[in-house]
Amino acid sequence: MRALEDIKNQVRSLTSRRYVEEAVAAYGASAYRAALISIWIAVAADVIDKIRLLADEDGRAAQLRDELDRAIKGNNVGALQTFERNLVTRAHQDLELIGAREAEELTRLYNDRHLCAHPAYVSDNEELFSPSPELVRAHLTSAVDALLSHPAVTGRKAIERFGREINSDSFPNDDQRLNAHLRHSYMDHGTKALKENLIKVVCKNTLKPENPLEKRRRSTRAARELQKITPALFEEQLRVVLDPAQNLLDDDGLMALVAGLCSVPGTWDALHSGTRGRVEELLHVAKPLDLVQTHLLFLGPLPPAPIDDMLLNRLPDITTPGALAGMTGALPRYFGEHPDPRLVPALIKLASKAGSYESGAAVLNVLNGLAHSITDEQLEHLLDACTGNNQISGSFLGHKQIEQMRWRGPQGERALAAWEKWDRPENAEPTDQEASL
Repeated sequence: MRALEDIKNQVRSLTSRRYVEEAVAAYGASAYRAALISIWIAVAADVIDKIRLLADEDGRAAQLRDELDRAIKGNNVGALQTFERNLVTRAHQDLELIGAREAEELTRLYNDRHLCAHPAYVSDNEELFSPSPELVRAHLTSAVDALLSHPAVTGRKAIERFGREINSDSFPNDDQRLNAHLRHSYMDHGTKALKENLIKVVCKNTLKPENPLEKRRRSTRAARELQKITPALFEEQLRVVLDPAQNLLDDDGLMALVAGLCSVPGTWDALHSGTRGRVEELLHVAKPLDLVQTHLLFLGPLPPAPIDDMLLNRLPDITTPGALAGMTGALPRYFGEHPDPRLVPALIKLASKAGSYESGAAVLNVLNGLAHSITDEQLEHLLDACTGNNQISGSFLGHKQIEQMRWRGPQGERALAAWEKWDRPENAEPTDQEASL
């Protein structure tokens, strides 16, 4: 059970904290009705303070502020009572300061406060409402968690701000910095409604093929970090998004799903069996150039199982001669600085089995796109595989690709020894006449 002192210290507004202190003092004196009334006063004061703080930047908040000021100036008691009666609804629906569940909890507080403050409404055969200490503690905890511990930021405004950030040059490129930014700006002090909405917006952004690829990739990174910050809430909202959306995805939408949310652990389990089947079929028939360039499915670590195996199984197609014809830009940009460590061993195996000069050169061409990540040991294995395969060692095309690897690949002692072994006379580059055969 949380200590009352700890709960009180979570209240952000000094004004609201003063009323909470009164509630705690009344609770300590067993004056539970007075404590419950003070809790409601703290809530009402907090909502009004936030309305005034938001009025300069939010049109709806400005309307509410003006409505309240007119009632105060005109001493319109009826209007003031109506304003107070609707505070929870306005905090929820108009300003999005709280979510539906928090609104329900605060409405129960208001109703219990009503019974405490208006004993004349009790009928002759009923006792005066007497809240238990447990009920008072529950109301205080709910009020602080739902409203009093959060800053004056509407859910709508926060989501709009995130939309601007994700399109800006200042959006963090480092995952740790992105995690810290999401925590500080949205998750640590945001309402549950804001957290839910942010997760839903991020997930939906990844499923829209019409969004620029960079925005979808940033949304995917944000989704992964949000999952780390609040795993249970993320899984809940992920399913809220996917359940209705996945059956409506066309092929472009499915590829956006694979390139986006499928890189977030747990997404595959949230897909219907029919959606999984469609993804498997699509990844089986998609053009190699689309996999590598259009959707960047090999950029960085591969998605979790089983998508990773589906992509690894496409490596023979990607290394087919001409499969990547028309690619714009150099291959390394499509694998990233830290490509998946399973790619190089799988490609070395393909090189050892290449059945023609062209196919051997095509495999080596892809390996050159990964040269920056190849280790000394892997280079040694690669050169041994090339030596043992005459379709590479006896090929002008193969030697041309291997020479590129000499300058792009590792330069350690073991690598240099492997190159000395490769440079032996029996591995000499074929003549032009041999290359033309």
